[in-house]
Amino acid sequence: MSAANSKISKHQKWYHRRLNIKRIFTSSIGSMLGIGTVAYVSTITGVNFIMPPLGATCFIAFVIPDSAFAQPRNIIGGHVISSIVGILCSYCFGQQWWAYALGVGVAIAAMQLLRILHPPAAANPILVMLEWGLSLDILLAPVLIGSSILALVAVIFNKFVIKHRYFRVVLLYVANISENIRIISSPRTL
Repeated sequence: MSAANSKISKHQKWYHRRLNIKRIFTSSIGSMLGIGTVAYVSTITGVNFIMPPLGATCFIAFVIPDSAFAQPRNIIGGHVISSIVGILCSYCFGQQWWAYALGVGVAIAAMQLLRILHPPAAANPILVMLEWGLSLDILLAPVLIGSSILALVAVIFNKFVIKHRYFRVVLLYVANISENIRIISSPRTL
């Protein structure tokens, strides 16, 4: 079987997989609770914590919580890093057509270099440059607080409702590092 056929076969298996109605329902409820909580806190405080990329963050955090992209560190860090890049691009280059492209590219590179990957955050430089420009206030609200509230709701919901073991990706990474340290420092390898 060729590589192309293998990829098609994997896609067909995914596409034809039986739908899990319970999973669809719980992820939708989780997403509503996540955005609803952010919107509610915005309403009672009078400060806007809602931003469009949080909708895509809900998809990752509640539909595929096993993904490394769904880890709270990546959700919060990705949005903050990308927003900082957007502010810097806005400050240095204004609203030039190429500055938007540069902002997204640099944000993606920064997230990869820092190993804080969160795809929805790649939209933040565009949003920052269009809406907020040079305002550093956006780093606190809506970016840091909005993404933190959403990450907290995701952790609580996924842990108690769908019984998801959070931070599994981080724990596997730490376990892998400690295993490598044991192998390197064992008397047999010295």
